[in-house]
Amino acid sequence: MFFSWNPMAWRGQKTMTGAWRWRLSLAVVFFSTAAAAEPSGMQSVDDPEARAHVHMAQDPPDWSAARDAFAEAADSGSSTAMAYLGWIHEEGHGVPRDGGKAAKWYGRAAMAGADDFAVKLGWMYLGGQGVDSNRDLAEHWFRHAIDAGHGPARIAWASVLIADAQGGLNPESVFEARELLEVALDEGFELASYFLARLFIEGIGAHPVEDDMAAYYTRIGAESGDSRMQGWLALMFAEGRGVERNLVQASKWANLAAANGDRMGEDLRLVLEQELEPEAVQEARRLAVEWALEQR
Repeated sequence: MFFSWNPMAWRGQKTMTGAWRWRLSLAVVFFSTAAAAEPSGMQSVDDPEARAHVHMAQDPPDWSAARDAFAEAADSGSSTAMAYLGWIHEEGHGVPRDGGKAAKWYGRAAMAGADDFAVKLGWMYLGGQGVDSNRDLAEHWFRHAIDAGHGPARIAWASVLIADAQGGLNPESVFEARELLEVALDEGFELASYFLARLFIEGIGAHPVEDDMAAYYTRIGAESGDSRMQGWLALMFAEGRGVERNLVQASKWANLAAANGDRMGEDLRLVLEQELEPEAVQEARRLAVEWALEQR
């Protein structure tokens, strides 16, 4: 067969998962919120939050005045202002860096309904980022967001439980993780398919290996455009694992994975194109192009 199926090799491909993926997504949410809140001039300076952005836009920024304006907006209940105050203290803009004060403001923002910052607090306390590491507080904030119905929090906490099981801590926790991921996937968060596929592929913790379910979740991720999972699906078709063996389909998905920069997909594409007849290679490429065009 083309490749040996090594679950440990799959673990090596899990870049941008868990904490790092969610830190990045939180940054995008945070700063896109900031851009939406930023005024296009001085016309909204009566609003304290808009006034704060005017102060930050100065060269150099007037951080003291910005903090005062954000504090005024926070006192009026603005979760965005609370989050900005947390960011100012976390990054040390005009003040010494202070993770404790940052966590206080992020906590206020989370309690005011900004669930992304509950997730951020979960990662801060889990990893000891600016605050003392505290597993109980981390879990508290993850579950706070989960109870609020926040899909990304379900995936974040599930990834923690899966990591626990991989490390030999509470192998049964993978079943709670699976439930959280299934709900998140039903809510439209396709990243959940990545972790669900890994559970069924690797048999993490007490979770069984099930080829059919592994292929089911891998296909969801592949269809969503995840290059890693396109490579995984290609390998499944090449080996007939969880799906009927089909080398043209394997080559199609390997082409797509390779086009998106996946190394395993590129390696498999080269092997398959040596094995297939030229007509089959062209058919696989045609199918890959058709699929890509349908996504536009």
